[in-house]
Parts: sequence; structure tokens; C-alpha cells
Amino acid sequence: MKSVLVFVLLAFLLSGCSLMKVGTMNSSNEEVEDAEAASTDEESTEDKGIDQDQKTEGNEEAKDDSPKKASMAPADEFTRFIEEDMSDISVMEYNVQVNLSQAQREPAEDKDQAMKDALERAIAGYEQLSMKMEAIEVESDELVKLKQEAIEGFSIYQEYLILNRELIDDPSKDEEMIAKNLEYQRAKGTYQSHLEDLADEYGYSFEQ
Repeated sequence: MKSVLVFVLLAFLLSGCSLMKVGTMNSSNEEVEDAEAASTDEESTEDKGIDQDQKTEGNEEAKDDSPKKASMAPADEFTRFIEEDMSDISVMEYNVQVNLSQAQREPAEDKDQAMKDALERAIAGYEQLSMKMEAIEVESDELVKLKQEAIEGFSIYQEYLILNRELIDDPSKDEEMIAKNLEYQRAKGTYQSHLEDLADEYGYSFEQ
């Protein structure tokens, strides 16, 4: 029978999690200066004998002033989406792929059944990835689109894994599986192109 063709695509859909802001040295220095100024002001306030209740109240007000998602600047929301919201998803996808790759290499008395089990776990893993992605809240139209492209990519790749599993018992699934992989590659390309366009728009570059 034909061997199972499992293409290991390590987190390609979620590439770009390492972003570098172009020309941020000056702004970073300004942030440090602001932080130092704020620290100096706080020490000065303490020296003037502001009581503990007043300081506590000030801290509570500071917490309440934290920016809400809807009011975030597009560039800030983009950074949060990539570096925070999708960080766990990237790790999850990586682990699913590593487990699948290891199962391909490990010896087993019943190799076909071992691969079926590994593929079942990977299929379930991508179901969880899709659900976690669905739960991410985004506001801007651009990020809503990017999120949907990622979900679509997960769904297509899950279908590809299902065809891999079916191929073990039905070699006629070979062409259908290859076609599904090409569909995934197109979806991945669309996602990455959109991601790179947004990064460029907001002044970010990808670290390789």
C-alpha cells in the first residue's frame, strides 16, 4: 500500500509572531524617560506625606484608566493580536505538529494503526486550535479578516489530515489529499500576505 504523506507545516499559518518595530529606538527612550519622570513624581508625592488611603485610591484610578480593546489604536491592537492573543495558539500548533512528526518516525508493530491514532490526535488538536482562535476578540475589520483567514487555514489543514488518515485504508484518496494540501498552501499564502501587509502598514518588520 502507499505510505501516508503527512506534510509537516510547523506553525506556518501563525508566522510573524516575532515583530520588530521599525525606528522605535527614539520612542523607546521617550517611554523610559516618561517612566523615570513618573517614578520621580511618585517619590516626590510620597515625600510630601500623602497618606496611604490617597495612594491606594490613586492606584485604583490608574487601573480603571487601562485602555479598552475598542479604543486601542490599530497598530497596538495588531501587536497585541500577534504577540499576545496568538502566542498560545502558536505553541499549541507547534506541539501538535511535533507529536505528529514523532509518530511518523517511531517504530511500531502496527504502523498503520499507530499513524491512524497519531492523525486522530492531530485532527482533534486542530479542532481545539480553531475553537481557541474563534474565542479571540478583535475589533478592527482588518484583524477580523485575518482571524477568519487563520480559522479557514486550520479547517483546511484539518481536512487534509482526515484525508491522510483515510489514505491508509484507501489509496484512491491520494489525489484528493494532494489537492487539499494545495488548497491549504493557497490559504496559508493569503494569510501570510495579509499579515505582512498589515505589519508593513503599522511599521513592523519580521525577524527571521
